[in-house]
Amino acid sequence: MSSAEKRLEILYEGYFYDVTEFVKRHPGGNVILFYTEKGEDATQAIQQFHNRFINKINLMLKSFHRRPASDSEVSDDPGRLKRHRGLTDDFAKLFVDITKEGLFEPSYGSILWRMWECCFFWAMAVLLINSSSFPLQLLGCGCFAMGSGRGGWLMHEGGHHSLTGNHRVDRFLESVFIGIFLGLSGGWWSRGHNKHHAMPQRLHYDVDLNTMPFLAYNAKVVKNPDQGKSFLIQNQTWLFLSMDCFFGYWAWRIYICPRNAIKRGDYLDLVMMAIHWYAAYSMIPNWWTFCLSYWLGANYMFGNFALSHTHLPVTEEQTHWVEYGLTHTANVKSTPFVDWWMGMLNFQIEHHLFPTLPQFRAHLVQDRVKALAAKYDLPYHDIPYKDAWIITLKNFSDVAKQFRE
Repeated sequence: MSSAEKRLEILYEGYFYDVTEFVKRHPGGNVILFYTEKGEDATQAIQQFHNRFINKINLMLKSFHRRPASDSEVSDDPGRLKRHRGLTDDFAKLFVDITKEGLFEPSYGSILWRMWECCFFWAMAVLLINSSSFPLQLLGCGCFAMGSGRGGWLMHEGGHHSLTGNHRVDRFLESVFIGIFLGLSGGWWSRGHNKHHAMPQRLHYDVDLNTMPFLAYNAKVVKNPDQGKSFLIQNQTWLFLSMDCFFGYWAWRIYICPRNAIKRGDYLDLVMMAIHWYAAYSMIPNWWTFCLSYWLGANYMFGNFALSHTHLPVTEEQTHWVEYGLTHTANVKSTPFVDWWMGMLNFQIEHHLFPTLPQFRAHLVQDRVKALAAKYDLPYHDIPYKDAWIITLKNFSDVAKQFRE
């Protein structure tokens, strides 16, 4: 193979850019390799992931060798290419419109409120768990779980640069809140989450599908039929909340995240995780309140996360950024309680299309996203909270059933 054949290129705004020397230095991890494959267009991914510092990205790209992309290199299907360009133009217009409206601007009042909320729940946990009343101790465990979960929603925005809009500040807040309130590594989470956002529900690309041998969201993730007949998969409907969230969370906390942070030299993450352990040890006096607090926290976080993707179809095909967001993502219907309970991540479609948009403003673009979906005959999943749980758990059961037949 010649050196020319080994060059890695990404397609961005009609040009192929040579990123061969850059891929190992890409701050977002190896997700960039997804877009070096033939037929992939990185335009929307670059614009949306790097919206907060797109001028710096464009300046950096000027230093890379580039060449114009011919239509045949972009797609060998003229009809698909025409649809792709139409969808790209309409999405770009929507992006420009909501940017001009100031929807991406930070809200410091919202940030401070959410920080206060996390601290409030943990302060209540200290008071209640250490009381002599058993019902109050139970309530304290719930407060610990809520503080952890609210910290999780907040760190999620930091990882997407949708808090202050300043890359360094948001990443710092991400590490602080995921480290202290969840005991996890911000760097580890961002690198994996970027892959999920790049191509949700795409086999071999979306890391959120890598749940075997403990869970199977879709029969296609099960490589060996015998694995599908295992105790864990056959009983995953009830194991998901009773055990899987809890033990998966602990695997991340005590092994995967510390190991990853040490390997990569993420020292801030290590410090924040150490603070988490000190705080938890100081706050929770005995083993049963410790276990219950973490079990409730794991189910609150990962149970709600499961509602937006796990029951939707997977794909092995290349598709457009907008089609990923609409076909393979679901909203949970908005109510005041659901909006608060899910940290506004019930607007998951809008979040996937515009990941740097502050989550509390997602409802302001919902109608326009629905109109875009209708124009291109794409689905817009908006499911009531109760129904989302029923569909999610039924999907676990249906997947398991496929391996019993």
